[in-house]
Amino acid sequence: MPSCLIAQEFYSFGINQIFILIANPYLTMTQEQYDKSIETGYLQLRLWDKVTHFSIVGFLFFIPVLFLVFHLVGYLRGNPAGFAGGELSILIVPIFLGGLFYWLQKSRLKFKVLNTTLKHEEIVDLIKQLCKEWNWTPYLNNHNIFIAKTKPGALSGSWGEQVTILFNGNTILVNSICDPGEKQSLVSMGHNRENEQAITDLVNNANRLYTKA
Repeated sequence: MPSCLIAQEFYSFGINQIFILIANPYLTMTQEQYDKSIETGYLQLRLWDKVTHFSIVGFLFFIPVLFLVFHLVGYLRGNPAGFAGGELSILIVPIFLGGLFYWLQKSRLKFKVLNTTLKHEEIVDLIKQLCKEWNWTPYLNNHNIFIAKTKPGALSGSWGEQVTILFNGNTILVNSICDPGEKQSLVSMGHNRENEQAITDLVNNANRLYTKA
């Protein structure tokens, strides 16, 4: 990680955030990922985070693939076997569910787009205050990207969420997903929606106060 970014994190969040960055050296977003996120409106994940986020899809598609491999091996050995009616459901049902979960997990990467007339520094200061109020841990803060993570506790029904905020001129892109760095979770019990709404309310209220001033 560039020394200038480490210095910036030290200045912004203190020595405890440096320890977080050292423990998570790849917790960042490349310029290419940032540009593609802005272009597509969808959060671009690291390779391993993609594996975690879409793991349920891979599991569901693995079942029919494994089944087809068994039939292919039998065919290559000269002992082909046709598909019985019940066996077709082993192929169709997981493929259908896999496609459904892919659409669901993909849609969760979509950014919520907000507009603001406030300066970048003013918005970041408000977000830092929100992090303190909601007990979020800031992991990355540079000119274009702010990433925070939550630890709501096991009884909350969520292992934690990753909140990503991108800045692009007067536009703010907000996304909250189940933390790909934690145990795989398909639901956040509404926490992701609450996180995004908290930032939305923060920006909208700040815009109104700025307009009145």
